Amino acid sequence: MKIYIFFNGDFYPEKTPLLSILDRGLCFGDGLFELIRCIKGRFLLFSKHIKRMRDSATFLEIPFPYGENELLNAAKELTRRNKIKDGELYIEITRGEAPRYHQFPKKTEPNFFLVLNPLREMPEECWARGVKVITFPDIRWGYCHLKTINLLPNVLAKEMAKNSNAYEAFFTREDKKGTYLTEGSSSSIFAIKNGFLMTSELDNILPGTTRAAVIEIAMKRKISVKETRLYLKEFIESDEAFLTSTVSEVMPVIKINDRLIASGMIGDLTLKLQSEYKKFIKEHLEW
Repeated sequence: MKIYIFFNGDFYPEKTPLLSILDRGLCFGDGLFELIRCIKGRFLLFSKHIKRMRDSATFLEIPFPYGENELLNAAKELTRRNKIKDGELYIEITRGEAPRYHQFPKKTEPNFFLVLNPLREMPEECWARGVKVITFPDIRWGYCHLKTINLLPNVLAKEMAKNSNAYEAFFTREDKKGTYLTEGSSSSIFAIKNGFLMTSELDNILPGTTRAAVIEIAMKRKISVKETRLYLKEFIESDEAFLTSTVSEVMPVIKINDRLIASGMIGDLTLKLQSEYKKFIKEHLEW
């Protein structure tokens, strides 16, 4: 079956050569991306993802060429052409093609593309039994609130997780009190202690859409939420732990490095938030 992509306003077979080797995304990582779940042909939190991308593009002074409805219509057309109802919509914008000089080019048009892939296969037992994570030094830059295509530190962390038979790698930083967790290489971090839901403060990390959804769900159900500096020692000693992301949803964490969390058992509050997030998904699909 022929797979199509959306590139700068038109649809092309996915292997069509379209991007110049002088594109600044290739040369400098000068661009942004988003990943959106497609469920039964509809898109989860589409408007929130597009707003985050548009705001980040404004920050980086990259012109944003499309309105939200135009992009939603393009995404819907990809579901029709590719016959994919459950998948992952990848969106990327770069500053465009220009001679390879570091300064922003004076006149260039951004490149913008959408790719709809089938949903990646993940074992159901991950959600039922929980997963192991490892820690990895946070060697990234100072603008992690932007979802840029500069992902080499994340790639290195993911590779180490794979080689350690772990599901994810959690980035760590140091302060006077010790080692603390910031976020996963592609996820947000949560821990539960004495009924309190804790998550890493928004201190040079990505404000994840699933993270925000889980906080919203918890607050509506009168669960106390604390955004704080989450130390590794506290995380290990927590009653429950989980990570969140667009694809992982609410994923229980039962081990970090060589230390079990709560004797390796998934907690009741994690299971409740898993269930509540499933309901949230059904209520926030956009078409």
